[in-house]
Amino acid sequence: MIVENRKMYVRFQTLIRRLQLIISFWSSKNSSILFLSLPYLHLGGFLLPLVGVINFFRTYISNINLATKGLSVLVGYSTVMMKMITFIIKRKEINKLHSILEPYVEKLIEKSGMSHDVLREVSRFRGLCATLTGCVTTSSTLYAMIPLVTVFNQWRHNKPIKMNHLYPVIYPWEKAPTGTVFYCQIVNEYFTTFSIITVTASVDSLFVYYAFQMVCMIRDIAHNISSLNEENCQEIIGKCVRQYTVLLECRSEMDKVFGPIILWSMGTNAVVLCGLIFQLSHAKTIPVLTMFLCAAYVAFKVTQIFMFAWAASKFTTESDNLSDIVYAADWFGSKNRMKAITIMLTQRPLVFTACSFSTISIEMFSTVMNTTISYFLLLKNFDPDA
Repeated sequence: MIVENRKMYVRFQTLIRRLQLIISFWSSKNSSILFLSLPYLHLGGFLLPLVGVINFFRTYISNINLATKGLSVLVGYSTVMMKMITFIIKRKEINKLHSILEPYVEKLIEKSGMSHDVLREVSRFRGLCATLTGCVTTSSTLYAMIPLVTVFNQWRHNKPIKMNHLYPVIYPWEKAPTGTVFYCQIVNEYFTTFSIITVTASVDSLFVYYAFQMVCMIRDIAHNISSLNEENCQEIIGKCVRQYTVLLECRSEMDKVFGPIILWSMGTNAVVLCGLIFQLSHAKTIPVLTMFLCAAYVAFKVTQIFMFAWAASKFTTESDNLSDIVYAADWFGSKNRMKAITIMLTQRPLVFTACSFSTISIEMFSTVMNTTISYFLLLKNFDPDA
């Protein structure tokens, strides 16, 4: 079991490393300027499609079905761009988290007898990240295939080949769907799809990865507290206080980096899911490819919401367990230990917060689902065809 947990952690680490390398956020030490410019390249790819989607939304603002379609894509673009901008601004904080958590967990794994307890449930954390990566890749790939399938059907039936845009866009400067400029726009839209996959999987998975490493840190503190006795009292308590201080520092950095991202994602996911349900409710027939696309997209969004909420809840649960272990420690009969333990017991359980607006917990998952249904019912009231 110990060996399996170690192997699973290495796989988890490898998955995160590969995802972060694509957007140049695994490590910036001794990195080339070209490597460090990758985030700006991903961000720049959204500019032209963003203009096209905004113009599409403005053109069909009176058509609630088409406007909803444009708004869903616009919100999706905004979410990915917001994640990339936040990571660019908070690169220093991300590097700090990496420099603290990565070597800390590596040392814990090397400790004799610690791996089994510290790496508990690592497969679940990794499984969520792998599932999210698979769902966003599948849904985006299927979305990108639709214009290609259309072209293939035109060719098969000997009809004039006409390439469609990947997204609902209307470019102000576009006069006809032909020419070099048109096909450059198509290529740009496919690059945007690649950025959606990589940025979403990288940013969201990194939160879960760091949350797991901080859970490992809490378990290490709990292990040290449980070994408290008269001989090592001062040493253990001093060590735990230092570890807890580092943990608080990491929690603060996590809130700064991921708080705005999670708050935005929780709000916009309800809008996007509502838009998808609304479009499906108006569809007379649904092609097989579209059915698979919708299923993959819903799975992606639901997994995204759940993984944020679940990882944060596990962090809080481990913090609660730490309080129980502190209370159960051998601290009676010693004034020094009683003072130290009493101070520890006054600490509140640790939580992740979204911009100090709300606590990130599993309750957020049900809140987003309920909000999605509420938005859908509200949108139906404005639908003239309802």
